[in-house]
Amino acid sequence: MRRHLLAAATLAAFAAPVPALAQDADEAAFDERDGAGLTEMADTLSDPERQRELAMMLRAMSEVLLDLPIAPLTDAVAEIAGEEAPLVEDGATLRSIAPEASRVPEEIEKNLPRAMEAAGTLAETLEVMLPQLRAMAERFSDTLPQRD
Repeated sequence: MRRHLLAAATLAAFAAPVPALAQDADEAAFDERDGAGLTEMADTLSDPERQRELAMMLRAMSEVLLDLPIAPLTDAVAEIAGEEAPLVEDGATLRSIAPEASRVPEEIEKNLPRAMEAAGTLAETLEVMLPQLRAMAERFSDTLPQRD
């Protein structure tokens, strides 16, 4: 059960910042005509300063999440799973029940720039492949049976 508790708390720690990051997304970033949005995305993801800023922000957010009381989270997860919630002290935090989790913020800060660089490279690759992907989508559409 402790493993499930740690998994749920870790998932919450990583999922919590997603809405904050989504606010930074530019809805018009992807231009379907020329892939300009992919170029912009690749440039942003490959920018060392942006990587550093996001890594520091996510490290700070994960530090805070490690110190949040987890009893309400375990109750909610147990309810969703239809199981009885494990007994967790009211003031228990992820850091207090799993001290090894304290290294997660440092790992995020260390590894996020590399992950962003890889995502930037992927965006550049997709931009180059965009004409072939569009042609493939058209061929796929042409081969699908027509609806009646």
